[in-house]
Amino acid sequence: MFSKITGTLLKTESSFSIISAFEKMKWVFLFLNLIHLVLGTILFTLSIESVGRLIISILLILIAFSYQRRWCFDASRKVLTQFHGFKLGIKAIYTIAQQEFDYTNIKNIELKKVHHAKQVILHLKDTEHTPPPKQASISLKVKTNKISAVVQQLRTHLASQGLNVIGQFGSTNSKEWPSFGSVSLDQDTVKAFIGINLFNNPVMRQFPVILFMLPLPSQYFHRVWIPSYISSILALFIVYSSQNVIAAIVVGLFGVGVSAVRRKLICDKHYTFGYPPITDIVISEEYLAIPAVYFENKQAKQIKKTDIQSIDIEWNWYKNNGGELNERYSEPYVFNLNIDVKNESRLVLAGQSFDSKKFVIALCELGYNATLTQITKTPMAWRYYILGPLVVFLLGVIGYGLYMAYFRLIA
Repeated sequence: MFSKITGTLLKTESSFSIISAFEKMKWVFLFLNLIHLVLGTILFTLSIESVGRLIISILLILIAFSYQRRWCFDASRKVLTQFHGFKLGIKAIYTIAQQEFDYTNIKNIELKKVHHAKQVILHLKDTEHTPPPKQASISLKVKTNKISAVVQQLRTHLASQGLNVIGQFGSTNSKEWPSFGSVSLDQDTVKAFIGINLFNNPVMRQFPVILFMLPLPSQYFHRVWIPSYISSILALFIVYSSQNVIAAIVVGLFGVGVSAVRRKLICDKHYTFGYPPITDIVISEEYLAIPAVYFENKQAKQIKKTDIQSIDIEWNWYKNNGGELNERYSEPYVFNLNIDVKNESRLVLAGQSFDSKKFVIALCELGYNATLTQITKTPMAWRYYILGPLVVFLLGVIGYGLYMAYFRLIA
């Protein structure tokens, strides 16, 4: 039966499952769609549009309900199945990833707190003919006052299937991640930073630079945003003169789109120097190659690994939700990578201009001396100027829907 204590463990007659923190996100999405379905049913009118909306809501509810990312320990088959995909009952609808491990190949299951994240880690036995397997882990979302109950249940269920359990979600085997501090880069740190296990994939060595995301000099700022200024003035005039909100929104979005196109054209011209340059960052065991677009002298650099004194990665969470990693569902945001080189000034790479999160993995796997430093700066602060009005608009729509539903029910 489903565990009422934690909502994390699922026990049946022949199996025991550990539900990941990532899967539990689906209940928020499911709840919002149920509210939408109820409102749509109350306000239902027989039309193709209304029927279509109800069908879409039901399909989204079924998709959310069927989503699974969990480990299943099958006592009858003596097999651990790591499943990620969509399943109704025992029938898999679509599988994103799935692996099976025979109990005889499992060395032990470790309970460990890594930078505040509660993780269950699978350790496989080494064999003579294959290289040592890389560990797999699953993160749990567990409230502090439920940790002891979770540990007890995990130990009881796993031991009953003959699996060796070590560690606990305590301080004796944990690594601490100081808030707004610096930590050295290692595999545990990167897994907690990224939030998912990417180490089974090949290390990415080449990182294309997105010119559009490189910071432009200040003299280009107003040149980029002039179309948005004009469209905002026109949108306000439309609202004032005709109260046509939809038309005003369309005009405003058109101006933003023109500004985006204008920024791309200016970036291409400013950073390509009139000819197509190499715009890829390349990393290897021996050197780090940085393209010319990052330097004012328009000269690319190839820096030996031995000449790099340190790499400081400045980052912060895209959203701040409670202070513990196992309570965060958003990815981190990398602001800058500061590279200190012997006998040279510090090099600064804008994190948003390339796939900086996979670059962090490459730095770790290739043995570069690097640290992760959390700073207080808010990532993409401009989004609040969009999300704020959007939230107000959605609340207005929901309020209007409830108002109309009330009068329809009493009519």
